[in-house]
Parts: sequence; structure tokens; C-alpha cells
Amino acid sequence: MLKYLLAISLLIPLLCYAQDGDYTLGASNSAMADASVATVNNWSLFNNPGAAGNLEHTSIMVSYQNRYNIEGFHVIGGGAIVHQKWVNIGVRYFKFGDDLFNQQMVGLSFSNKLQMVSLGAGINVIQTHTEGLKDDRVWVGEFGGLAQITNKISFGAHIFNFKHGVEYPTTMKAGLRVSPLENIGLNGEVQKQLEQREIYKVGLEYELLEFLILRTGVNLQGVEDKSRTNTNAAFGFGLNTTGFLMDYSFNSGELGAIHEISLSISFGDVE
Repeated sequence: MLKYLLAISLLIPLLCYAQDGDYTLGASNSAMADASVATVNNWSLFNNPGAAGNLEHTSIMVSYQNRYNIEGFHVIGGGAIVHQKWVNIGVRYFKFGDDLFNQQMVGLSFSNKLQMVSLGAGINVIQTHTEGLKDDRVWVGEFGGLAQITNKISFGAHIFNFKHGVEYPTTMKAGLRVSPLENIGLNGEVQKQLEQREIYKVGLEYELLEFLILRTGVNLQGVEDKSRTNTNAAFGFGLNTTGFLMDYSFNSGELGAIHEISLSISFGDVE
């Protein structure tokens, strides 16, 4: 019993480090090093509910992340966006970890577009489970928006968790998406968690063929030793048919490689 408790005490800090308040999901975005706050797609539900107000179809989605090839670090999640005339309603589920330690999140969001601006807000309940201890639950609010500055430039911003805490840090993101050509998208983003240094992200999306999209990106984060930074590179692709999307991403995470595969199906008039 003592050995079991000792193993838990040693694993928990590492598990918490691997899931440090980041509940984003979707291989289409992680393939661009998570430079996604100004991107409009089905996975905006997880990355910026304000951007989801631009969607004009109903969709369901599911994703799986293999983090570092360690079973206890894997992530599964999914959700749905129901498009209505005046509002888009989103529901989502996210789970990180295994029976020993896990975090689960269930969320509900509402978003709407008014002319060139879309806004969205959500409420989430996060449960942290540690074997042998009482489960911890907390309610977390979020708010986001996206402004179409021109037909080629959009600006997005998102804040997750208005009440900062050690276990659930406040995360703020802001960024631009520039589309110099119809088949090219360039993303730039800054992410900031209180008490942590900024993360700078850059991503590129290129529609090589009508059904094939290539993506890559890099993010940089400073550490306490200001003479160096942590650099994570990513790449991936997407297969797009009418109403069905499959995305894959590879990310060179700080603890090792992260693979993600995502599927989504859209209903209604989909371009």
C-alpha cells in the first residue's frame, strides 16, 4: 500500500504538468502548433467559441491524442455544434488521463455572428480524479470573439477561466489570420497564462488540392532561464470531402511526440 501511494505522489506532478489547463483539441489546429484562435472551423468549439458563431452548419466531431506513447497521458474528446438562426449551441467533452489520475471537462457554449463580429461564451465543469482521494470539481467560464477586419484578415481573442487558480490557470489568447491567397492561411498568436511566460505561435495552412490540406507550425515559449526557449514544431494534413473531414497532426511536444487524429461530420449546406 505504501509503495502504491508513493507511486501516485510521484506521478501526480508529472500528470498535472502534462495537462496544465490546456483543453484545446482538434488535429487541424494542433498541426499549426495550436495557432487557432482566429481560425473558423468545427474545432473552434474547443479553441475559441467566439469563432464558432461564424459556422453555418450543424456538426459532430471526435478526436484522439496519443501523448508521448504513454497510456496515462492520452486524450479523447468530442462534441457537437447545433446551428440555429440566431445562435450556435455547442456541447463538448474532454478527458485526459486514466483510472489513476484523470481530468474530465464537460462544456456548453453559445455563439452568434452580428455583421463582421462573432461572439461566444461558455460554461464548463472540470473534474479532477486521483485514485484514493476525493474528486475535485470546479466551474469555469470562458469568452471569445472574432472580428473580420477585411476579407483577408481576421482577429480572434479568447479567455478561459475568469477566476485564476493554481489547478486551473487563466489562459488568454489573441491572434491574427491572414489569407493572402484563397488557398493559403497564415496564423499568428500569443498565449499567456498568469504566472507563466508567453507562448508565441505561427501556423501555415495550404490547400494543395480541393480535398487535401497541408499544415505546419511552430511555437516558442520562454522559461525561467531567459537565455533559452522551448520550441515545439508541428505538421499534419487534412482530407476534406463534402461534409466529412479527417485531420492528422504530429507535434514535437516538450516531453515527446504527440499524435492526434480527428474526425468531423457536418450537416446542411457545407461548402
